[in-house]
Amino acid sequence: MSLVASWRMPDALFVRATRAIEESRTLREQHRRAVGRYGETVNDLRVAIMDSAMLRSEIKARRDNEEP
Repeated sequence: MSLVASWRMPDALFVRATRAIEESRTLREQHRRAVGRYGETVNDLRVAIMDSAMLRSEIKARRDNEEP
């Protein structure tokens, strides 16, 4: 290996390592956002289920009140 090649090798490794670190950061940020959206979706789903249950209870109560 020549002197030039041995000097450039660490630069190439540094560039690859830097790129890998940046990609890792990007993936972690994407994961954090996805987890946040998932949490929001779960909360919205819980509210929708609660609203549905309340509506079913109200409909049943009205039907029960209308019966002779």
